[in-house]
Amino acid sequence: MLIPPLLLLNLFVVIVMFSIGLRVSGGELVDILRQRALFVRTLLANCLLIPAIGFLLVRVFPLTPDASIGILLLAAIPGTPIALQFTRQAKTRLPFAAAMIFLLSLVSIAMTPLAIEVMPQPAQRNQRPILVLLMSIVLYIALPLFVGLWAARRTPKMAPRLVLLLGVLATFTFLFLMWETRLVRREAFNAIRGRGTILAMLLLLLLSMLIGWLIGGPDPESRRVLATSTGMRSVIVVLYVARYCFPGTSVHMIPIVYVSLMVPTNLLFHLAFTGWHKLRPSAEV
Repeated sequence: MLIPPLLLLNLFVVIVMFSIGLRVSGGELVDILRQRALFVRTLLANCLLIPAIGFLLVRVFPLTPDASIGILLLAAIPGTPIALQFTRQAKTRLPFAAAMIFLLSLVSIAMTPLAIEVMPQPAQRNQRPILVLLMSIVLYIALPLFVGLWAARRTPKMAPRLVLLLGVLATFTFLFLMWETRLVRREAFNAIRGRGTILAMLLLLLLSMLIGWLIGGPDPESRRVLATSTGMRSVIVVLYVARYCFPGTSVHMIPIVYVSLMVPTNLLFHLAFTGWHKLRPSAEV
């Protein structure tokens, strides 16, 4: 690989969060946090309902122990910056999308140690995933967002020009990330096939997206953001956990394959949403 995938992902997140900071205001973010009912529904869905679905799936399908652990971790740990590639397109709800990614990333800090504790296979005691996660949230999500907010206030005329450039750069970085990891994702897919593992993961993805859509309220853009933010589980954190707490297993293969499922699924979802949104006014005439 020309560039390590994790470095590409971190670069992508920094670019997008900085761009969001240039486009929204601190007041808009605070207003989003005041929507308590929506945030309570989001927390309940991500911390209780989706983990319960993951537990049900590993009971229904005859999965290997490693596959069961990977799926349970995905179901239990929400929030991934990869969702920004899709939610940042929801221009009318951009502050909501930024706040939601930030919130779910914080929630993942609390959910990670709890998820490790309830795994059917004992994990090696290691605090490194939590520390890495906390540092990642501060460095790659919070800091670029706040720097963007500050830059927008200091240079309001320059901000729109930077947003356009950063949008192109973010899209290129994301596509390059997908290209660089194509062989790794293919190998992981071939390694875990069988026993209904892929089907169980696809059901977890689709059911999580459906739950996100249903809890989004009457606003279609909010539903769009929550469907993606809820369906895209924290694959990076699960990789950290697999590496440091379940070494010598194939647990790390599960989040790698989940990326291969959730990216095209969300791409199709957002294309369908955009097409339906454009055609709806014509249909109502």
